Amino acid sequence: MSTFIGSLPERKKVCKVTFTNWNRTVECKPHTNLRQLAIDNDIGLYNGITRFVNCEGNGLCGTCTVEVVPQEGLTVKGARENLRFLLLKGNLRLACQVEVTGDIQVTKHAGFKGNKGYVPGIDRTEVVRLYQDEGKTISEIAERMQCSEARVVTLLEHGRVELRRPGSAA
Repeated sequence: MSTFIGSLPERKKVCKVTFTNWNRTVECKPHTNLRQLAIDNDIGLYNGITRFVNCEGNGLCGTCTVEVVPQEGLTVKGARENLRFLLLKGNLRLACQVEVTGDIQVTKHAGFKGNKGYVPGIDRTEVVRLYQDEGKTISEIAERMQCSEARVVTLLEHGRVELRRPGSAA
C-alpha cells in the first residue's frame, strides 16, 4: 500500500522584518530569533537602564517586549510567554522567545518593559473575516485576539454578521 503525500507549502527563504521605531527593514532566514536579529543589526530593543539590566534572552524579565504584526509571522507562544499573560496582551511578544517565520513589523513601546501606551486594538473587519471567510469559531477568535468571547460576539453584531448556531455547518 502506497501513501501519497501532497505537495508541502513552499517555505519562505527570506523573511523581512521592519523595525518601525528605527525605520529599518532587515532580511533574515526563517526561524531566526527576533532578539538576536535586532542585536546583530544594532537595533536596541531595550528602554533606558534595561539595556544593562536584563535576563540576556532567557525570557525571565520581560524587558524585550515588542509589538509584532502580523502574529502569523512568528512561532507560536511557548511556556514562558504563556506565563506572562498579563504582560503580553494583544500583539505583544517577548523578542527573545520568538522566531521569525514570515514578514513582520516590530514596534517598541515606551516604559521599562516596553508596553507602556500599548492598547490592544481589535480590528472588527479582521474578526468578521476570520468568522465568515475562514470559518473560525467565536472561542477560536477570542483566543487568537486575546479577548473575551462576549467581545467577539459584540464585534460580529456591530459588523451585522449573522451568528452561526453551535454545532451547525459553517
